[in-house]
Amino acid sequence: MRRVFIVGLNDEKERTLRVLQDIGVLHVEPFTRLSSAAEEQNTHIAQNVRRIGQIYESLKDYRNPKEKSETFFSGEEILLRAGSILERLQELKNRKQTLEKLITELSVWGDFDTDYLKALEEQNLFIQRFRAEGVSQSEQVFPEDVFVQTVSHKSALLFFTIRMGHPVDLPWAVPLRRPEKGLEKVKEEYTSLVTEESKALKELSLLASRIDALRKVYFATLSEVKFRECLGSLYADELLFGVQGWLPADGEKDFFDKVTSTGLAITISTRDPLENETPPTLFKNNRLIRRIEPLLKLYGFPGYRDLDPSYFFAPFMILFFGICLGDAGYGIVFLVASMWIKKRFGHLSPSLPMVLKLCEAFSISAIIIGLLTGSIFGHWIFPRQWIAVDLDKDHGNPMILFYASLGLGVIHLSLSYVMGIFQSFSRFDRFQKVGLLCVLWGGACLISQRIWFSDPVSALNQWLHYSGVALVALGVVLTFLFTSDSKKLIVRLGLGLWGIYGLTGLVGDLLSYARLFGLGIATTAIAAVMNDLAGMVHRAAGPVAGSAFAVFILILGHTFNLLLSILGSTVHSARLHFVEAFKSFFQGGGTEYKPFKVERG
Repeated sequence: MRRVFIVGLNDEKERTLRVLQDIGVLHVEPFTRLSSAAEEQNTHIAQNVRRIGQIYESLKDYRNPKEKSETFFSGEEILLRAGSILERLQELKNRKQTLEKLITELSVWGDFDTDYLKALEEQNLFIQRFRAEGVSQSEQVFPEDVFVQTVSHKSALLFFTIRMGHPVDLPWAVPLRRPEKGLEKVKEEYTSLVTEESKALKELSLLASRIDALRKVYFATLSEVKFRECLGSLYADELLFGVQGWLPADGEKDFFDKVTSTGLAITISTRDPLENETPPTLFKNNRLIRRIEPLLKLYGFPGYRDLDPSYFFAPFMILFFGICLGDAGYGIVFLVASMWIKKRFGHLSPSLPMVLKLCEAFSISAIIIGLLTGSIFGHWIFPRQWIAVDLDKDHGNPMILFYASLGLGVIHLSLSYVMGIFQSFSRFDRFQKVGLLCVLWGGACLISQRIWFSDPVSALNQWLHYSGVALVALGVVLTFLFTSDSKKLIVRLGLGLWGIYGLTGLVGDLLSYARLFGLGIATTAIAAVMNDLAGMVHRAAGPVAGSAFAVFILILGHTFNLLLSILGSTVHSARLHFVEAFKSFFQGGGTEYKPFKVERG
């Protein structure tokens, strides 16, 4: 990264920012906070962005491939018309709900003219409706000059009264207010609302066919928000303005050429970053490694001067996922689903295609591991001699996967310690990590000797034994001496002993990789159980009904197992990096390189 400073006359401030936004490579750093007026203006524009986004998302639901508007609509026209129609649709929906309740209520009473009832009241003839619940026959007392007609006894007692002179007051019943309309008029209004709603939906469908124009308005407004935010945070006085930021070193010449071609009267100077400055971090990864970046960003962003963990994270994450899922059939389903989702919904979010590419890499890894270990939906349809690594408990040895998982753990942790050694600026920290590395490999040598080379006549028996003891001893000494750089002898001795005690944590770190074995075996075992269960049901229920039930069990069982395995494979593979490995070298705290540019989606 190169530090960039731009100075120019105040009259050129907005034009300069527009040029920088069009070029789109400068990571602008704010010089000052937004003023209250600028913040208020920017808030107003941001609210408009949210409104456009909400209308855009709502309008997508009304797209119909069969509906195509022949009339051209600009993005602003679509925004105004769609916004108005969506508001009216909400009003129609609310009014329809009110009328539906009113129709349900009035259907018991039948149709009557509310205006006629009001006219009768003006002539001192009162017709009232009542509702009563939990009232016995003896409690139903009416004045002698009142005519009463019961309408319904079902959920509650519904009746109406007729009286001359003045209204009826019944303490044991609840009077019902006079409705705004009669039943037939309510139904007529409801029908008209349905018709209006249908027309509005059709118009929205036509507007949705031109939704790309609204998308352009959205990103143009979003760019304006960033422009105003940048404009308000620049250095500015009565004569001059200043912009400060960061620029990728390999794009410096191209940036200067583009700015020079605009004829702006500005001065640009660049320099390398100082030691106390923290430039933003820009990943420069290939196509395979780039797909791991969304997952890495969930954990943190590496600092500018730190090692990029992507090339360490990506291959191991993909491999670990493949071991955990470990079934070729599941991998194929996951691959097809990822490719379909990317094709169907990939345009909805700029980050979604990269996530789905990572899913494709995960699924390919699972397919390869599944073919190597002989599992296709928990079953193997080919001759067993074709299986490269047979983990079946009857025909093979599942412990192969257990030992392989721990072996991968040794390699994974070792690489994390090596990266920590290269990244560390402290001599004590480097030697401490060398000590961890020695203890790890010393322990691996001793365990290997005990399991595979325990025979004294074996050529590697003595070599592994003495190498393991020497490495463990060296690691303990280095840990004791370099746990602390304190100049106080007692403190160093105490912390050194504590560091030696902390070496026991290596056992837990290494055994964490046994989860690869556990998840890999569990996925294929559950898949096999689903197959066996479907077979038992098929045999018990007969060929006709049994086939239907078996297919249902297979689909439901394998779907559940696949979804659960994908979740577990992702979480536990990431955990081995975030908890076990990254603590040795990854510090995070970096800032992502975000160029000031025109948003185009």
